Amino acid sequence: MGITRKLMSVSTLGAVDFRSDKERTAAYTKATKKQAKKQTKLLKQQAKLQKKLGG
Repeated sequence: MGITRKLMSVSTLGAVDFRSDKERTAAYTKATKKQAKKQTKLLKQQAKLQKKLGG
């Protein structure tokens, strides 16, 4: 996964980005997916609680 890019980043003290655009996109997508799952779980819990209190 971009060994050359990572070595260049370290040797140039950050002048070259450590992560490629594809890696950044993948990390962002993964984080977004994780947050969406977390939000869905929370909404399900709230709906269950609302149903329990309302009915």
